[in-house]
Amino acid sequence: MRLLLAAALASVLAGAGLVADGPAATEHAEAAAGCRSYVASGDDVVAGRELDDNGKRFPEQLVEDHLKTPGWCLFNQGKNGVTTATYISSGPMSSAYTMRPDLHTITLGEQNKPAVDLIDSCLTKVKDHDFAGGTACATAVVANASLWSGMKGNYTTILNTDKIMAAQRPGLVVAVTGYANPYPRAEDVADEIVQLCVPLIDTIATCTARWAQLPAALLAIDQAFDKLNTTIKDSLVPFQSGPNGWRYVFVDVDPKFEDHCMTMKVQIKTKVTHPELSGQVHQHDSPTVDFGCSEEWWVEGSTGRALPSYLIPASPGVLTEWSQTTEGMGVMPNADGHQCIADAIWEADTIEPGTTPLKWKLGYGELSTTDYCQ
Repeated sequence: MRLLLAAALASVLAGAGLVADGPAATEHAEAAAGCRSYVASGDDVVAGRELDDNGKRFPEQLVEDHLKTPGWCLFNQGKNGVTTATYISSGPMSSAYTMRPDLHTITLGEQNKPAVDLIDSCLTKVKDHDFAGGTACATAVVANASLWSGMKGNYTTILNTDKIMAAQRPGLVVAVTGYANPYPRAEDVADEIVQLCVPLIDTIATCTARWAQLPAALLAIDQAFDKLNTTIKDSLVPFQSGPNGWRYVFVDVDPKFEDHCMTMKVQIKTKVTHPELSGQVHQHDSPTVDFGCSEEWWVEGSTGRALPSYLIPASPGVLTEWSQTTEGMGVMPNADGHQCIADAIWEADTIEPGTTPLKWKLGYGELSTTDYCQ
């Protein structure tokens, strides 16, 4: 029986990337059989999408930096594209139950349709300078009542399962994370609009008119992320009451990411022919202007190159060549972003910051702090 248990545990640990395959696996499994179990459930963030090193994912960093090994066994079951519904229906929820965790982190909701539009189709519209389209995209997400009611209902099912788990694991702590908004903030882009458009000379007016729509798009996207995080947080409320309410923690990561948004580096190039000046051609290029944050915590995204057809020159000039590049705009956390998520989980609390952080609930007596993610 002991060998069967060891072999089964070896298989689980190998799948989590903690134990190498081969003859040594059983030996390591036997040594780890008494460890506390940490199950990290979730979507692309937990899976470390676009990271080049799985060791930099936040569950791995949480174990390495805070929980420490030996003593804890990690099972990272994050998978790209998982929604709250597919987590329930396709196996991860029952798998997490089987692992009998002492710590269970859950990161779900951003991949739900159409919430995923915030980092998909809405992103494409902003990258292509279709800011009115970006506003409409994010507004539609907020207005989709079935999205939010379905997400909350799914979370109720998920947390009820964790409640059953908690009856069997008296020390179980459940940490549900929110999501960081990767976009720049609306109030931070006014100066950059001037820097981008004024050097274009012949197309200042049309450039400014288009980019003046960017703050509204960013505000709508921010409101959508607020709705996402509020829905997730509200789903925990019924479980946070009563004598076992201490088990359920909401981890609000967004405030820590505010000054570490994506980069959004834009350059526009134009050539305008002037018939009134004997056909002279004037080239006016903007500098590369970063509408985002200089110290981002996001993996760089693909470059946008959609033709800026909104650049109509002042009469009588004729626009003959025009192009743009929009670089950065990543929506998946990089290693520093994952480090911040790990730290935020460690320090998170259900009541006032610093009173009973998660690390105390797990039996770690180190001092509490709000000075993390620096």
